[in-house]
Amino acid sequence: MASRTLFGGFTFGKRGRMAQASAKELLRNIANVPRGERLLTFFLFLWFFITLSAYYVIRPVRSGLLLADFEPTILPWVYMGTAVVTGIVVYVYAKLAGLPRKRLIGGTLLLFALAFVGWWWVAGRAEAAAAAGTGGWAWSSPAFYVWVDVYSIMAVTIFWMYANDVFPPKSAKRTFGLIGAAGPLGGLTGAWLTSRLVAGLGTRNMVLVAAGIYFLAFGIFLALEMLTHGRSADRGAAGEKFEKADLGELPAVLRLIRSSRFLLLLTLVVCFERMVPDFADYVWQAMLNASFPDKDAYTQFFATVEFWRNLIAFVATLFFTAAILNLLGVRFALASVPLTIVVLSCVFVLMPILAVAVLLKNVEEGQRHTWFKAAKETTYTATSREVIYRVKGYIEMFFYRLSRGVAGILLLGITTIAGLGMQAVAAAAVPLALLWLWCAWNLGKEYTALEAEAERRDSAAASSAARRGSR
Repeated sequence: MASRTLFGGFTFGKRGRMAQASAKELLRNIANVPRGERLLTFFLFLWFFITLSAYYVIRPVRSGLLLADFEPTILPWVYMGTAVVTGIVVYVYAKLAGLPRKRLIGGTLLLFALAFVGWWWVAGRAEAAAAAGTGGWAWSSPAFYVWVDVYSIMAVTIFWMYANDVFPPKSAKRTFGLIGAAGPLGGLTGAWLTSRLVAGLGTRNMVLVAAGIYFLAFGIFLALEMLTHGRSADRGAAGEKFEKADLGELPAVLRLIRSSRFLLLLTLVVCFERMVPDFADYVWQAMLNASFPDKDAYTQFFATVEFWRNLIAFVATLFFTAAILNLLGVRFALASVPLTIVVLSCVFVLMPILAVAVLLKNVEEGQRHTWFKAAKETTYTATSREVIYRVKGYIEMFFYRLSRGVAGILLLGITTIAGLGMQAVAAAAVPLALLWLWCAWNLGKEYTALEAEAERRDSAAASSAARRGSR
């Protein structure tokens, strides 16, 4: 069958040609990065790739283990548990946020890598207890699900903290799209490994595979610290209004967020970013559980779908993310995901079938991890280092997971208390997604204003320096 060719020779017919075209586009994007930023961009790309590879190895595993022991009705409880545990983790992190960057981030990376090994051991004990019929380890699968959620948000957050710290705003627009492409590339790699290996190794041993992958992130971080000499980027006038804030305690952080329209909108966008996709996730997992009751078959199908979604997202990132950020702007990139959820949720209400559930979950997640993520992280570069290391932690971890707890309560009310089905869940997502759309659109407007203000100040400072030099 003849293959279809788009975008100047990009071929969708065979997987090998797709990979070849993607590799060429990746090389072209690297060539557009200034020489002084290339090595930094390369190491950050590897770090993000490894982080997402490990996550997508264990993401189908956590669902397979949980739904082998429980019904989908446990998911709202797990979401609420995630919010509680993340709140505790963020509290501890906030107490340590004043540590030197090398100790704070390096210690977190090493702790996560060791935790993978610990969960592999726990899963072994749970399997042995189930085989013996003794019980006593039923808690482990929901606890592992919660831990994977904490890992995913914290590992990704500290990565972007570092990227926000070492790149100034102008460089972020140039490089974050390229770095962000490592996310779907890591996702398809992790999903591919799981889909290929789970039949032979079993669901539990994929946790050990993830551990081996994530240990590499620690070495890459150390290489980056040598490359940057532990220094932060010079931000010029960007973030000047945030630099003098005292952010030592949570009340001070909350006061700053409340007093800044930009940070308040950013916090709301992050809250909706977690809350609304959980409705799509519930629909997706409930439909899969009904279609694939066997644990390994569920895990393999889950991983196979995620492989293809991440492959498409990787290609889309290479071709479209930089163009969307530079031509259509941050505002459009932020608004695209909630708009997609509104449309596909309405379709699912009318046609509640597996194919639509697959589209709802994977189209929104594909967009969310490509240009939406790059756009959101770009907005942080208009702030200060203090905001990046202190406020960002609360926004991206505490408020993000608190919103998952709210989603859990809402889902519990819809599915357990009211006794409604997946169509009701999809319908409830629509008004929430519309609120998300409004916040995203206005956040993009605020970011554009901050960016323009910083450029005016930098230009005025450069002109003043030139005048002084000519005297």
